[in-house]
Amino acid sequence: MSIATSDLRLFGLQLPALWQDVQQAWGKLLRLPAFAWLAPRPAVIVHEDGGARGLWQAAGGGWFRRQRDAVARDATPFIAVELPEALVLRRELTLPHLASQQRRAALELQARALSPFAADDLAWSFAGLEDTPAASRAELVLASRRAIAAHVAGVLPDAPQMPEVWVRTGGNAARAIVLHGFGEARRQQAQRRGIWQCALLAVVACVLALALALTPTLQLRQRALGAVAAWTQLAEKTRPAVAEREALLVTEEQIQSLRQIIGERADPLHTLQMLTQLLPDDTMLQRLQIEGSRVVLTGQTPDTAALLQKLSSQPGFKDVRAPTAATRTGTGKEVFQIELTLQQAAPPAAPSAMPGGAQ
Repeated sequence: MSIATSDLRLFGLQLPALWQDVQQAWGKLLRLPAFAWLAPRPAVIVHEDGGARGLWQAAGGGWFRRQRDAVARDATPFIAVELPEALVLRRELTLPHLASQQRRAALELQARALSPFAADDLAWSFAGLEDTPAASRAELVLASRRAIAAHVAGVLPDAPQMPEVWVRTGGNAARAIVLHGFGEARRQQAQRRGIWQCALLAVVACVLALALALTPTLQLRQRALGAVAAWTQLAEKTRPAVAEREALLVTEEQIQSLRQIIGERADPLHTLQMLTQLLPDDTMLQRLQIEGSRVVLTGQTPDTAALLQKLSSQPGFKDVRAPTAATRTGTGKEVFQIELTLQQAAPPAAPSAMPGGAQ
């Protein structure tokens, strides 16, 4: 035999209880002062006990509060009839702190237990009075549906549809509660529609605010992307010119290196002619080695120190030195080896123009 159960679970969570907790949390959020002004507050024309017509408006938390006497120009589709005290039974109850659904279920059990009417004839509602740290107090009202129908027919005999049925609270005559199961469904549906419209407008406002906040950033990002695209396009267009420039720089570096090599290389004939003129007649040159601007002399001379001094004083020679000591032979001469560096002569200056056109 199959067992029917309504205990719906998902990942160990009871879905009905979870939905009730979500509803309760949203209800508390909407009752905060920062959000309560967003909730629609419909106005209701109430045919009060005694024949007066008053304009009542929702005050939050399921309460309604009287604003002023209704006049002909107060156009509202919501109409209510107030029950006289002779048709109402009241009872104040003290309950422990419960969730809204649990409190309603507990009060419904109390209403059915205290009602002198048949189950299908019972109309009931409640209003919270005050909360203490230990418990909460509520006012429970009971009435007969047949008596309510007769009273409404006497007050509004030509009403096209069933109006709402209200009862004033016992503690405050300026506040009223609604008996459920009559014409309040139209107003509640309008309230829910208004709440959704307010929520939609709030979402649209948040989206617009977010768009306004992100617009400068998106504009800067678009500009950055455009700049990157323009830079990439410019780089593609200038790639051949850049390649030619790099090739030109490489060629220029090679030319500079070649010029340096050529400039540092001494002219052998000119160097040999200079040495022939400088060396004394009693000096014999046995070996001449030229590597760039470096010259190595090897030979025989009567006085190596005098030769070093003479070469050192000669313009165009620098770093004149003897890497090895001179050795005297049996002929009375010294075998020497001298190293020196040739200085490059500065290029001649261009002739300047003389006054009067003479050069």
